[in-house]
Amino acid sequence: MSNTEPTTKAPAAWAEQGKARLTVIVFVVTHLVGIGVVKGLGNSDFLSLTPLQLLTSFSLLIWNHEEKNAGLWLYLALAFLTGYFVEVAGVATGVIFGSYSYGEVLGLKLLDTPLLIGINWAMLVYAANITAKWLLPSGFPVAGLTLIGGAIPVALDWFLEPVAIQYGMWSWEDGVPPLQNYIGWFAVSLLLSFLCQRLACDRHNPVAPWLIAAQFIFFIALQA
Repeated sequence: MSNTEPTTKAPAAWAEQGKARLTVIVFVVTHLVGIGVVKGLGNSDFLSLTPLQLLTSFSLLIWNHEEKNAGLWLYLALAFLTGYFVEVAGVATGVIFGSYSYGEVLGLKLLDTPLLIGINWAMLVYAANITAKWLLPSGFPVAGLTLIGGAIPVALDWFLEPVAIQYGMWSWEDGVPPLQNYIGWFAVSLLLSFLCQRLACDRHNPVAPWLIAAQFIFFIALQA
């Protein structure tokens, strides 16, 4: 048994490393190309590919999740529904984030809200929580991981907002996002972070920190 066990595990380990490397390459290349096309060449039409980019990133991220189980799928379903319907309520009432409306960049809309926004919430909070776990020492309290996992998406939104406004992803009634937006983001992120820590984010995903890093670099670079 001891002689055969390494040979049965080695191909699986190699395959896992291979798909992680491939995913990181896709994340890096697509985000760098995006920076070059949008900023360097001044072609904002590239942003019409945003739905494809988001779906690709989401799919590759989940592909690399260790031991996909019911907890993962439950988190993704709850995060999608929560994120989407919170945004529906936000657009309709202006109470949660402030008064804003979505443009056409994020694709198909239902109830004046892009369906992809639910996927974006699920993806960002998941990746942020895995990244928090990667950044912090082993045994760090779950409450702390939940808090930091909820804070990372808010930090990303700070850099995302000017780009989103400039390129028509969404717009604010007063032209700039109010403080209420960031408070609302943190409240929703914290709720989803709580769900993620209890349902899915106890697993390993080697590419999540790369996606978070690529997103920060992308949105910061487009402002520079």
